[in-house]
Amino acid sequence: MKKLILSAFLALFCASVYAGNYNIKVSPDIPADASALLVQRFTQMLADGGHTVSADGILLEVTGEVTDRMETPGSMSQVALSVVVKASCGGVVAEFPLTGVGANDADAWFRAVKRLLPRSKEAQGFISGLK
Repeated sequence: MKKLILSAFLALFCASVYAGNYNIKVSPDIPADASALLVQRFTQMLADGGHTVSADGILLEVTGEVTDRMETPGSMSQVALSVVVKASCGGVVAEFPLTGVGANDADAWFRAVKRLLPRSKEAQGFISGLK
């Protein structure tokens, strides 16, 4: 029983040593709804990797840029955006190309960010690079 308790204690101690504490900062040029969703998605990614998010943690910067914009003509026009979300922390950088279609630019941004999956191979590769 003592060995079991000791091994559990050591496992928790080792996990706490390797787990990082991060502060997620999203670029102000990303619409508010998409920005909030980005914080949620990156928080999920970090939690899956055993990390935490707090105001005094290591800065994880998330930026985004529109690489292509297309608008359909007509009374019910739609906006299609191709965006690249970039996450950087220290020397680790990841790019996530996403697309979204919506009624306006903000809606298209939100729908593009919804396609960023916290358990995707790209996301897991970025999180494992932070260790």
